[in-house]
Amino acid sequence: MTAFGDSIKGSRRQENEDRFLIKAINSTNFLLTVSDGMGGSPAGGEAADDVIRTLASLKNADEDNSLLLRNAINQADAVIRRRVERHPELEGMGATATAVIIKNRMAWWAHIGDSRIYLMREDTLQQITRDHSFLQDLIDGGDVSQTEAAVHPMAHMLDQCVGCMDAGVDSGALPLCPGDILLVCTDGLYRSLTVAEIKDIVSIAVDAEECVKQLLNKTSPEVSSDDATVIVAFV
Repeated sequence: MTAFGDSIKGSRRQENEDRFLIKAINSTNFLLTVSDGMGGSPAGGEAADDVIRTLASLKNADEDNSLLLRNAINQADAVIRRRVERHPELEGMGATATAVIIKNRMAWWAHIGDSRIYLMREDTLQQITRDHSFLQDLIDGGDVSQTEAAVHPMAHMLDQCVGCMDAGVDSGALPLCPGDILLVCTDGLYRSLTVAEIKDIVSIAVDAEECVKQLLNKTSPEVSSDDATVIVAFV
C-alpha cells in the first residue's frame, strides 16, 4: 500500500481547521485519519487536534480494528468534553473523525460527522460512509434530492460529531482487492467537486501523491471557501 495526504485552507478561513494523519501502527497495520474542526464553533482546530492526537496514540491493532477505532474516537470525545468542562467558553467545539486501518487486504473503518471514505474499484467510485447531518436525514427520507442537497443552506449542519452530546460512531470492515483506491476526505473536497469529477481524477492518477495534488488543485481556494483535505491510498 502507498498513501499520501495533503490539505488546503479555504478562502474564507482565517486558519485551516482540518487535520490528517498517515501512520504505520506496526509493520502490518496502517492508519489513515482525517478530522474537520467544526466551522464557526470555538476552537474547531483544537478539537481536530484532539482527535488526531488520540488516534495517533494507537500502538496496537487486533482482529477487531473497527472496535479499536471506535474506542479511540470515543476517547477523543471524552477529551473534548473535559476541555469544555474546564473552559465553558468553548461550549460548541467539536470535530469530525473518519479513520481507516488497513492490514493486508482488509480495511476497518470508524466514522462520525460528514467527512467521508470513498472506494474506487475498477470504474466505480462508491461512498462507504454515511454523513451524520440533518440534511442526510432529509435525503434518506426522500424530501431532498442529492442535487438540491449540494446547495442547501443546511448542508454543513451536523447532528453527530466528536464532542457533541450522545455522539454515535459508525464502523465497518471492507475487503480490498488489488488495484483498489481509498479516499478519506473532509467535506471541503466533495462539496467543491462532483462525484464524476473526483472519479475522473482518480481514474487516471498514476500514484497517490499525484492523485491528491490533482484533487486539491481542482479544489482551489478560488473554488472553495472551506478547508479541503484528502488522503489517497493505492492498494
